[in-house]
Order: sequence, then structure tokens, then C-alpha cells
Amino acid sequence: MVLDYNIYMEVAVIPLDIALYAYLWLRYTNMTKINVAFRRFAFVVMIADFFDVATAVVTSAHAAVPNSVHYFFNITDSILTSLAAFAFIYYIYAYSDMRVVSKVRRNVTNFSLLGINLLLLLTNPLTGWVFTYDSKGNYIHEKLFVPVAYGFPILFFFIGCLYMVTHTEKYRKAQIRAMGISSIVAGSMFLIQMLYFDDMLITLFIASLGVLVIFLSLETPDYVRLLEARAELTEAKEREAALKLKEKLSNEMMLAFSKVVDAKDHYTNGHSQRVAIYASEIAKRMGKSKAEQDEIYALGLLHDIGKIGVPVNIINKKGKLTDEEFDIIKTHTVIGGEILQSIKELPKLSTGAKWHHEKFDGSGYPDGLSGKDIPEEARIICVADCYDAMTSQRSYSSPRSQEAVRKEIERCMGTHFDPDIAKYMLEMIDDDKDYRLRE
Repeated sequence: MVLDYNIYMEVAVIPLDIALYAYLWLRYTNMTKINVAFRRFAFVVMIADFFDVATAVVTSAHAAVPNSVHYFFNITDSILTSLAAFAFIYYIYAYSDMRVVSKVRRNVTNFSLLGINLLLLLTNPLTGWVFTYDSKGNYIHEKLFVPVAYGFPILFFFIGCLYMVTHTEKYRKAQIRAMGISSIVAGSMFLIQMLYFDDMLITLFIASLGVLVIFLSLETPDYVRLLEARAELTEAKEREAALKLKEKLSNEMMLAFSKVVDAKDHYTNGHSQRVAIYASEIAKRMGKSKAEQDEIYALGLLHDIGKIGVPVNIINKKGKLTDEEFDIIKTHTVIGGEILQSIKELPKLSTGAKWHHEKFDGSGYPDGLSGKDIPEEARIICVADCYDAMTSQRSYSSPRSQEAVRKEIERCMGTHFDPDIAKYMLEMIDDDKDYRLRE
């Protein structure tokens, strides 16, 4: 049988395809995203090369082969050629982390184009728009042959190259240079073959050489793993720096808010920060983790934030408050809880603000909770808050002695305070021989 096509160039690279893919299969054991994309690309090119040669042989048989077999081979061959170019797109994408929106948009576009390509090929036996066969089994190009058989693979190849050109910051200069030269050479040869050498199989020959060039210059497994490790290290460092910055900003913002609140009361300068320190020390003595101690500290800083909503004249009133004024003061717990509810990263912030005036016997406010129904963090803040109130200068009282404060806390264990928490405050007082905890 005389072949209608020169298949020798593509036949020559089939062993190369097999050897390269076997190497990738054996060496690409610790698969990265780029490894997966490149191995998939190489595999599709290898299978497409096989099928292109087989299709040339079958087509050359003309009427000796049923038209159904002709259609099967030629349609499958065109599909695999398109898939090889399509795999190239996602190999290029593998080098960058797209935002979700961009990824969805590109997937919709690319798969829609692929879907149109497949639809035109799969329906061709019915429509005859791409290619047909005459009674002698001769292969005839129809009006959509060039756009479908050549246009879509070229378009997919162009999409991959365009992404690299428009996102140069995501690739090394060597990659862009190698890809650029390869793309120009491959595109030129593909165009020449389409226009002047239609009887020569060169498309998959070029693709196979392209896979080899990419492998030798960019995709050896060890080198790719090095790139991935470097990228992961950089990403980890950036993530750690971002977390530290976020933590610093959060702490500084909370401290600033606490100072704004304390500034409303002439007698409570530094109150929130001292409560935060006492509360975190109690948490430490209770055996809480460092993260839990930090969380309690944050609760202490913002426990009085609701006072932002209380009139200054009531907060700074000298002498006893009226019942109506005291009711207004008490609203700071509810206001604080509502303000802090929106901070999702620290959900317990609102509990500290809302329930730090609840009492163990249920006589506190705003909800009259008692015992263990009061959140533990609020019970801790309650003790710390009351200690600072008793040891600081207030509009309604002067600082008490350390001994008097200790007796008061001891007296209120089980009524005002959770005794299991208050005992740690007593330990702190006993350890504070020089009364350094006071204001």
C-alpha cells in the first residue's frame, strides 16, 4: 500500500515520546502541580502522535476500509491534537496561583471552546462540515476543515502563550525565552505545513520536540521540586509575616480602643490594660495555653468598650448615681457585646464585654446568669475587673489596702466570684509582697 502522507518524521519521534514519558512516569514520584500538568501534556502528545500516524495509514487505505473506520480515526486524531494543545494551556497555568474568580472565568472560556471543537468533530459524520469521503474512500476537506482541524489547536496554543506573555512576573526569564522561541518556531512550521505541505505529518513531530525542549530546559523533576520548595518557603514566610502584622495591628488597635474608653473616665486611666494583665495572669495560673492567655488579655482590653455609648457626665459623676443613671451605666455591657459580636476571629470578645458584671450567685447583670452558666472568660474578667476597681482611685472610692482587698475577695467567693477562679487572684495578691499590682 502506498501512503498518501509522509509519516516518517512523526514515526521517528514516537520512540522519543515513549522514552520521555516512561522517564517522567518513573521519576515524577513526588508529584507537584507543575509535575502533574507537564506529565499530562507529554502523555497526550505521545498518544496523539501514535494516533496521527495510525490515521495516516488508515486514510491511505481508501475504499479498503469502511467509512465508519475512517471517521473514527480522523475524528479521534483531530480530538487528540486539540487536547494536546489544550493540555499545554493548563501546563502554563500550573505555574501561577489564580484567584478563584479568574480561574472560573478562564475554565468556562477554555472548556467552552473545547466543547465547540468536540461538538463539530463528533457531529461531522452527520453534518459533513469538516471532512467527508467519496465513493473511493478519498479524504475530502470541507468548508470547516481548516478552522476545526487547525484553528482550534492553534487557538489553544495561542491562549497558553498569551497568558505567559501577559503574566511575565509569574515566570523566570529563561522560561519566557525558551517558550517564546519554541512558540515562534512551532507556530511557523505549523503554518507552513498547513499551507504548503498538507501531505506531510509534522504537527505532532513539532509538539514532541516542544515537549523535549521544555523538559530539558525547564522541567527536570529535581529542578521543579526545587522551584516548588522555594515557592512554598517564600509563601510560608509571607504568610508568617502577614499573620504577625495582623496580630500586631489587632493588638495595637485593641489597646487604642481601650485607651479611648478609659479616656472617658477621668478616674480609670489604664484600667482596661491593667484588667487585661490581671486576667491573663489568672489564665496562666489556671494552666491555660499561651493562645488562651492572649485571648483573655484581649477580652480584658475591650471589656468596657460599651462605655463608648454611655454619656460622659454619667461616667464622671462625682458621688452616688441615681437608679436611672445606674441603669444607663449597666447598658455598657449589652452595648459592648453588640459591638464585639462582629469580630469573627475572636468570638469570645463579646462574652467578656457582655457578662463581666454577672455574679456567681445570679445577682449580676445584664442577664442574671449564675454559676457555670456564666462563660469562664467572663468570670475571669469579673475578678480582675473588681480587683482593679478596689485598688484604683475612683469617683466614689479611694484605693484600698492590699489586705482589705484580699479580705473582700475572700468574702465574695461563691457569691460575687467563682471561688475556683478567685483563689488564683488571692495567690497573686499573696505573691505581691510589695503591692505592685495596684494602680
